[in-house]
Amino acid sequence: MKKNLRIVSAAAAALLAVAPVAATSVSTAFAADAGQVTIKPGTGTPVTTNTLDVNVVLNNPGALTTGSSVSDLNATIQPNQGEVNLTNSTSQVFKADQMNEGKTDTIANATASAKFDAKGDYYLVVKGFSIKGLKPNTDYTFSSSTGKVTINGNTSGKVTTDNEGNAYISTLVSPVITIGDSTTKGAPYVVAKKADGSADTNSITSGTVPLNSSNNSVKQLVDAIQNAFVVKTTLNGGTNGTLKSGWTNLEGDVRAGLKTAGITPKTDANGSFDIPAAPFSITANIYANNGTSGTFVINVNPAGTTVADASYPVISYKVKGKTAPVLTPELDANNTGSANRTIENIDDVLDGKGVNPISFNYVPVNGVVDTTAIKDAFTAKVATGNDDTLGVNVDVSKVNTKVAGKYPVVVSATNADKKTSKVTFYITVGVKGASYKTVQSDGDVPVYKIEGNTVTDTKTTVKNGDQIAVFGDAIKVGDKSYTRINSADSNLYVETKYVDGSFKPAEKTSKTVMHNAYIYDKDHKRVGTKTLAAYTKVDVLGATTKLADGSLVYQIGDNQYVMADNIDGTVRTLSHNAYVYKTSKKRADSRVLRKGAKVTTYGSPYTFKNGKAYYRIGGPSKQYVKVANFN
Repeated sequence: MKKNLRIVSAAAAALLAVAPVAATSVSTAFAADAGQVTIKPGTGTPVTTNTLDVNVVLNNPGALTTGSSVSDLNATIQPNQGEVNLTNSTSQVFKADQMNEGKTDTIANATASAKFDAKGDYYLVVKGFSIKGLKPNTDYTFSSSTGKVTINGNTSGKVTTDNEGNAYISTLVSPVITIGDSTTKGAPYVVAKKADGSADTNSITSGTVPLNSSNNSVKQLVDAIQNAFVVKTTLNGGTNGTLKSGWTNLEGDVRAGLKTAGITPKTDANGSFDIPAAPFSITANIYANNGTSGTFVINVNPAGTTVADASYPVISYKVKGKTAPVLTPELDANNTGSANRTIENIDDVLDGKGVNPISFNYVPVNGVVDTTAIKDAFTAKVATGNDDTLGVNVDVSKVNTKVAGKYPVVVSATNADKKTSKVTFYITVGVKGASYKTVQSDGDVPVYKIEGNTVTDTKTTVKNGDQIAVFGDAIKVGDKSYTRINSADSNLYVETKYVDGSFKPAEKTSKTVMHNAYIYDKDHKRVGTKTLAAYTKVDVLGATTKLADGSLVYQIGDNQYVMADNIDGTVRTLSHNAYVYKTSKKRADSRVLRKGAKVTTYGSPYTFKNGKAYYRIGGPSKQYVKVANFN
C-alpha cells in the first residue's frame, strides 16, 4: 500500500480529530504551497512478540537542503514486525522549536512547514495509523528506537488490539531531520574506525566486515558496520564540521544486499539469517546535509575469523586510468580479516595486456566462459613483499551458461605456505543491460519451454540465490504464472513466484542424524559418496516431503535429500519382551523392554556377526533391539 499524505495545518489537524478524512486531504490555508510527503508502509514480518518497535525511516536525508520543498521528503513507516495501515493518516513537518522540546502531545498547537526555508532541525510527525496483523484483544507495547511514539495520549506505548488485531498509533515522530545549506562545500566519504574507536584518516571506497554467529542478523550486521566505519565530510570536515553526514538508510541497504545474495532473513525481531558459504557485498548509501551523497561498498566475509597477515598471496589487476588495485587480505575493525575480496564492477578491469577492457564478460547464452582470458587479467604474487609470481586458478562451477544472469566467479592463488587468497566477481551470461531478479527457492527451480499453451520441462534448472535475466510481463498458463528468461524473444520461462519475491524459502532447522545416512537426489539416486554420520547435526529445509517414488525425506540442499527415518525414526510396537544390546553378545544395560511398549527405531536394520538383524534405538551410546521382537 502506498499513500501520499498532505502536510496539514494545526487547524486541519483539529478538524481531523473530529471528522477523519482520507490521507490525501489538505487544508485550504496551505493548498497553494503545501507539498506532499510520500509516506510508505514498510514491509513487516509475522508477529512473534508482544513488544514491537516502529520507526519513521528517512529514505533521502541527503536530498534535503534549504529551499527544498516538503514534498521532497521521502519516508517509510517501518515496524520490526507487523504491517502498517495508513488509511486516514495525516502527516506534518515541524521545526524543532515548534515541538515544545519534543513533547508530541502539544504538537497540535504548532504550525506546519511547507518548505525547509531555514537551516536547522525539523521533525516529521505521522498521526492516526495502525499496525495490523496482531492477535485480537491482546496487550502490546510499542516503542520507537529512533523517535517518539504516543498512543491515546500516553507515551508508555501500551495498547490493546481490537477484535481484528489492529493497534492504533496516535502519533509517531521521526528522528531529527537536519537541514543544511546547499551552498556549504563538502561531500561525504568513509573512513575505518581504529581498534580504540577513533576514526582513521584514510578515505576508503570499500571495506570488509566479518560474518559469524555473533552478527548474523540484520540488526547485528548494521551495528557491526557502524562500529567498523564512520561517515565524514570534506572541507567542512570530518566528524565535527558544520555539515552533518551519515548513512542514508543502512538497514535498508543491508536488506537489499542480502536479497541480492539470495539470503532471506527469518521472522524474528532482529532478522537473523543463515551464514552463507561465500562472501557477498552491500552497497551502502551515504549523505551530507548539503544535498551531496555517495556510496560505500561493504564486503561481508563469512570467513571473518581468518587472521590476515603478510604470508597470504597478493592478487592484483589493472583498471583503465587507475593504479592497479592490490588485493591483499584487508583488516577489519577487529584487526582480523581474510584473503577473500570482491570486485564490484568487472567491466572496469583491463585484459592481460593492461590495454583493452576485458573480453570475458557477457558470455553468450549456451556459450563458454573464457577462463584463459580471466587468468590473463589477474596477477598473483607469493606474499606481501615477495614479488615472485603465482599462477591463478579460476572457478566457474556456479556459472550456468544456459540461463542469462549474473553468476559468481572465484579467482584464487595458493602459495607454498598453503595460504589461499580469493577474489570474487560476478560474470554476466547474456546481453548487457537486462533486468535481473534473484531466485528465491528451497531447491532447484525448473526452466520450462512454453509454446502456445504447452509447457515442457527442459531439464535445465536455476538455483536459490541465482540472479537471472527476466523479460516482459508474466504470462498465465493453466493455473500457474511464468516469467520469460534469457531474451525478449526466448521461449524459456520459470515460475514467476520464484523471481517476484512471493515465494518464501523454508527456514532451516537443525536436527540430529540418528542413523548413518546417504544423500539422495530427487530421483532417489545417490549423490556422491558422502555419508552423514550418526549423531551429527544437519540443517533441514522445512518439513518432510516425498520423492517421486513416495520415500519420505528431508531436504538438506539443492536437490539433496536424506531419509526422514534416519532422523525422526519410526515408532514400532514390541511383540515380545526385549533386551537392549550394544553388540551381538553384550547387552547395553539391564533394561527389559516389555511386550506392547512403543519404541522408536532409526533407519534400516543392521545385521550383526551372529546373522541376526537389529534396529538402532536411542544413542549416542550403542543401543539395538532385535528386529524379530517387533510386529
